[in-house]
Amino acid sequence: MPEVYSEQTPLASQDCFVIFERRKKNFSFPIHTHPEYEINFVSNAKNAKRIIGDSEEYINEKDLVLIANPQLRHAWMDGKCISHNIHEITIQFHPSLIEPYLFKNQFRSIKTLLNKATKGICFGSRSIEKIEPLLQILSMEKEGFYAVNRLLTLLYELSKAEDIRILSSNETKEDSRNTALLNHLHDYITANISQKFLISEVAAELNMSRSTFARFLKAQLNMTYTDYLLDRRIKIAIVKLNTGLPNKDVAIQCGFNSVSYFYRVFKEVMGVNPTEFKKKNKKKRFIV
Repeated sequence: MPEVYSEQTPLASQDCFVIFERRKKNFSFPIHTHPEYEINFVSNAKNAKRIIGDSEEYINEKDLVLIANPQLRHAWMDGKCISHNIHEITIQFHPSLIEPYLFKNQFRSIKTLLNKATKGICFGSRSIEKIEPLLQILSMEKEGFYAVNRLLTLLYELSKAEDIRILSSNETKEDSRNTALLNHLHDYITANISQKFLISEVAAELNMSRSTFARFLKAQLNMTYTDYLLDRRIKIAIVKLNTGLPNKDVAIQCGFNSVSYFYRVFKEVMGVNPTEFKKKNKKKRFIV
């Protein structure tokens, strides 16, 4: 089974949701999970490959999916898509944003929707035609209060859709002991990413010996400890660069020995240096 990354989203605990709008030539983010619920809309990407849990499908010209399960792996990949003008709108929101209301009568349909979305659900063309304008409006709304209200309206409209289909046959397939250990490892490294890590210290955090931990990483991720740690530093650096943080600060906060080393390693992995990456990254994003 392909490696599953535990994604660190830029959504802070005091924020309600984050929305990204991208125009891009291809899909590059790996199969991943994250604690936040997600609505993902993709257009002009016919025959791209969508992976949700154990479901793997080639999508139509437009695709709309809701995921409400922190353990459900998902990704969109190039597949057989030949388009170089892919449009994607992604909304990620904390479960706590909506959970307090789910026992109210007015939110009953949304509760049913989210229960189904624990396995991932996709929407048919009729719903997409109705929902797409709401997504476009939400992506342009700059007033935080109104944006949250528009998100709730969007969820309600999705809850009324009749042309939905459950995607994954088993929402707990990834919720295994190894996945839990990997998620704990990711969280531990992320929380302390500015520090220097000894392999023995990290192994102890997972209640493993050094040799057992090394075998675990090799079996689960096909990585050495050094490669894994560098991979996490780069991925967290990407998130911080996207916030506009100065390159020097990113290097320090992500635990690189020097700015020059950060530049060299980042270019080896990403093909461009951090400054060039910022210029090329044309994602539209705002956080509410």
